[in-house]
Amino acid sequence: MPDFTLLSDQSILLIQIAAALFVAAFLSFIYVALTTIQSILKLRKNAGPDTDNLLVCDVAYFHCRGNRENQEDSVYISHLEDANTNGVIAACSDGMGGLLYGEVVSQYVVERLSEAYPMKFDDQEGISETIRKISAEVYEQYRLGAGATLVMTHILKNKMNFYSVGDSNIILIRKGRATLLNPKQNYVSLLIRKLAEGGNDTTEAYRNSRAKALIDFVGNIETNVIHTSKPIQLYEDDIIVVSTDGVTDAISLHRMSNILLPDYGAKQLARIMKSGVKNKKLPKQDNFSAVIIKMDRSLI
Repeated sequence: MPDFTLLSDQSILLIQIAAALFVAAFLSFIYVALTTIQSILKLRKNAGPDTDNLLVCDVAYFHCRGNRENQEDSVYISHLEDANTNGVIAACSDGMGGLLYGEVVSQYVVERLSEAYPMKFDDQEGISETIRKISAEVYEQYRLGAGATLVMTHILKNKMNFYSVGDSNIILIRKGRATLLNPKQNYVSLLIRKLAEGGNDTTEAYRNSRAKALIDFVGNIETNVIHTSKPIQLYEDDIIVVSTDGVTDAISLHRMSNILLPDYGAKQLARIMKSGVKNKKLPKQDNFSAVIIKMDRSLI
């Protein structure tokens, strides 16, 4: 048994103070833990019977300049603290190469989307009209002298709507399979459709020199916004990639499904994809940007 009589009065006082601080810290920990549990139980009660199935969006992004003089990509993510009420909006806009003011137009697009937030989740046509209005504003300013693509997802309570103009990407990775959700509005897609209707080999479309030319974009005369008519149900461990085409130029969908695994969080997934594009070292690497959304189980 230790003999405290050998300690000085000052040492004993310090031990007593340390013990008191330990007890105070322990009691504070217990209080915080109980308060947190109580808050979670209260939130569960208020949230209703569907709470056990509620997912949350883990979100990250990257925004990189490729072998281009200017960064013509722009990214927008809505306020995550408003996710339960207004949902999560993620968008990428890619200024059209070969035209002036690409970076200005893409930035304008995401700024106008930010101004339009919050948007009513079930009003797909109303949101599409907002995008068409933005496109008309770009047209009035540049008269086809500038434009941009746009891909946007809107996620609320385990469901997702998407909106697309041009050839950027909305990709869903589920159970190891990557699926491109939005049809690309470029010349190759038009050629494929015509060749298929005529019973011809569609591979010829990819060899056409105009294959990647856009047939629609933000800033066109009458922009056609592709959008979901019915929300897509999302599940735990689903991964959504909202990206410019600089990403898929370097990483195929098959490769993407192999490297973006549900074991990782959104930040790590973004780092993996960013490194994958850089490591490809394409001599004409376009600017590449993406928002990565991982659907996780909610704590409440």
